[in-house]
Amino acid sequence: MSSRNSFAIRGVSAAVIFTLATAAAHGAERDRDLDEVIVTGSKFTGDFGGKSGIPLEKVPQSVQVVDADAISDLGAQSIGDVLRVVPSANPGSSRVSAYQSFSLKMRGYIADQMRNGIRQRYYEDVDASALSNIERIEVLKGPSGVLYGQSGVGGILSIITKQPDGKFGAQLSATVGSHSQKMITGDFRVPVSENLGMRVTGEIERSGTFIDRQDIDRENLGFTLRYQFNDRAIGHLVTEYVERRTQRYPGLPIPGTVATNGNGNLSRSLYLGEPTQDVLSADAPLVQAWVDVKLSDNWTFTPRLQYQEFNSEFTQIRLRAPQANLTTINRNGRWGREDDSYTIGQLDLSGSFQTGAVQHKLLAGYEYDLERSRFTQYNLTNVTPISVLAPVYAYDTSGPTRVFAFDTNFDTDAHALYLQDQIALTDRWDVVGSVRHSWLKIWSRDVGSTTKTGTSIENTIWQIGTTFALGNGLSLYGGYSTGFDVEGSGGARTASGEPLKPEESEQYEAGLRLSRGVFQGSLSVFQIKRINALTTDPNDPDFVLNVGEQRVRGVELQGDWQLTRDWNLSAGYARLLSKITRSNDGDEGLRLGDVPKHGATLRTAYAIPQQALTLRAGMAYASNRLLTNGSSVVLPSYTLLDVGASLKVKSLDIDLTLANLADKRYFTASGNTFAVVPGDPRSVQLRVGTRW
Repeated sequence: MSSRNSFAIRGVSAAVIFTLATAAAHGAERDRDLDEVIVTGSKFTGDFGGKSGIPLEKVPQSVQVVDADAISDLGAQSIGDVLRVVPSANPGSSRVSAYQSFSLKMRGYIADQMRNGIRQRYYEDVDASALSNIERIEVLKGPSGVLYGQSGVGGILSIITKQPDGKFGAQLSATVGSHSQKMITGDFRVPVSENLGMRVTGEIERSGTFIDRQDIDRENLGFTLRYQFNDRAIGHLVTEYVERRTQRYPGLPIPGTVATNGNGNLSRSLYLGEPTQDVLSADAPLVQAWVDVKLSDNWTFTPRLQYQEFNSEFTQIRLRAPQANLTTINRNGRWGREDDSYTIGQLDLSGSFQTGAVQHKLLAGYEYDLERSRFTQYNLTNVTPISVLAPVYAYDTSGPTRVFAFDTNFDTDAHALYLQDQIALTDRWDVVGSVRHSWLKIWSRDVGSTTKTGTSIENTIWQIGTTFALGNGLSLYGGYSTGFDVEGSGGARTASGEPLKPEESEQYEAGLRLSRGVFQGSLSVFQIKRINALTTDPNDPDFVLNVGEQRVRGVELQGDWQLTRDWNLSAGYARLLSKITRSNDGDEGLRLGDVPKHGATLRTAYAIPQQALTLRAGMAYASNRLLTNGSSVVLPSYTLLDVGASLKVKSLDIDLTLANLADKRYFTASGNTFAVVPGDPRSVQLRVGTRW
C-alpha cells in the first residue's frame, strides 16, 4: 500500500473512532434535545429477515440496515451501489456486467439475497437495478443458513419488499442522466376496502451505458396485496416480474488496465466483444404468498409458498490470454440458454412460553425445495482475436459458428427441519440457539437420456449467540454461526466418482453495540472459515477434491450519528485479513482474490434550516485486491466521491446526484484471470418526481 493510501486509511479510521467516542460521550445530552429524531439509514425496528422473530437490536451478529429513503439518497442504480455504505462489503462489478450478484461480497465471501425471508435462486441476477419495490435491505454479516437454507459464506442481503399500509398515496418520478439514461418509476398505494390493501410499484428504463455499443433496456413490476381475513388471520401476496435486455459485456484485458501493454491506458468505453452478437436477455417472474394465522394469544402458524423462474439466453464472447504484443487479445465464446424453475414451501409455527423465570420464543419449521433447471450450450469455434488499438469486429449480420456442447437438466429435491429458540434469561440477557437439518437429492441428466448422475446429501448446521444489555443503550453480542452451500460441489465430480460434500462455513464474532436515540453503531471482531472448498485433485487435474480451506479475520466499525436536528453523519471502517489455509492449487498461504485489506465509508447529509433543501456527500474507499485467489495481478485501490442535493417543495421532489466526482479510473474483478470490469466513470443523475 502506498504511503498516501496508508495515510488516508489512518485518517478515516481516526475520524470514525472519534465519531464513535464522541457519540458515546455526548449521546445523553443530544437525546434530551432530539428525542424525536430517528437516525436515517439505520432504523433498527422490526424483526430481522421478515420471519426470524429476532428484533434487529438483539441479533447476535453484525447487522446494517439501509432503507428506501437511504437508497434514494445514495442515487443507487444497483444493489452493488447500496453496499457502498457497508465497510466490509465489496460492491462488485458495474451493472454493465452480466450478473452482478456473483461479484457481491461480504467480509471476503459471496453474499446471498433473500426476499421477505425466503431464499432466492438467481432471481436477483436478472436485473441488479430493480430497486423500485424494496422497502429496506438488512445486511447480515457472516453465514447464517439455519432459517434460510443454502446461503452465501459472507452473509445475507435480506430484502424486505414494499407492503400496502392501508393509506392512499402515490409517487411518480422521471430520471435522466449521463449516457442517455432515461427512466420512469412509480409507486401506488390503494386501500381497496376496509380489509384489503394493494400496492403497485414499477420501473421502466431505456438507457445507454458508458460502454460503447451497449444499452440497457429493462422493466420491473411489483404487485402486492394484504388481506385481513379476520382478527386472527392476515394474508399476503407478493408478485414481481423483472426483465432486462442488453449486451453480454466481455470486460477489458489485463494489459492496458491494471498492467501495462506499452501503449497507454485503454479507454473504459472500449467494447472488445461482438456488439451485434453479444446478446443477453433475461426475465423472471416471482410469486410469494403467506398467511399468518393466530392460533392463540401466544402462537402463530404461517404457511409460505414461493415460485420463481429464471430464463436467460445469451451469446458470450470471452477475452482470453493476450498475444506476445499485448495488444492483440485472443477470444473464444459460447451460446447458451438457461430455463429454471424453483418452488419453496415452508410451514412455520412460532410462539412463546415460559419455563420457570425463563421466557422462550420458539420458531419451528419445515421447508421443501423443488428445483428444475435446464442449461443448453453451444461453443463458438471461429472467434478471431481482436486488436485493442484498432478493433475490427468479425461479425455483423451473421454470427460465429456454433458446435453443440451439452444440453443438461439439473434437478434438486430438498427437505429441511429447523428450530430456533430465543431465551430471555433475564430482562438484559438473551440467548438465541438454532439448528437445521437438510436432506438433498441432486442429480443431472442429459436431455434425451434416461441416465442420471447424482448424489444424496445430509447436512446439519447450527447457531448459538447472545446479547447482553449493559445499560444506557450499550450492549454486548457474540456468537457462532454456520452455513452450507452445494452450488459448486453439487455439479462437480471426483476422479473416483464419489460425491462431494457440501461447502461449509463458520463464523465466530464478538461485538459491542451502542444505540442512544441520535446514535447507533457497532464494533465487532470476527473470523470466517470456508471449509470443504473445491480444489484440484493433484493426481488428476481434470477432477476436484473438496479439501480446501480459507479464512478471513477482521474487525469492523460502523456508526450513524444525528449530530444536530438537521445534520447526519455515518461512517465505517473494516480491516480484512484473508488467507488460503489449505489448497492443492499452488496458492496455499496466499490471499483470497477480490478481498481488500481495508474498506472505509463516510457519508453526511445536511438539511438547511428553514429551507426545503438537503445537501449530501459521500466517500467509499477500497484498498488494493488480488484479481483471483493467490493471483500476481493486483487491482489498485480506489476512492470514490459523490455529492448530491434534494429539494422538496410541496408535492414536488427534485434530486441531483454526481457520482465518482473525481472521475476515478478503477477496475473490479470479472471472475476470471483474463479480464476486468471498469468501474463507472463520473456521471450525473437528475430525478424529478411528484407525490400525492
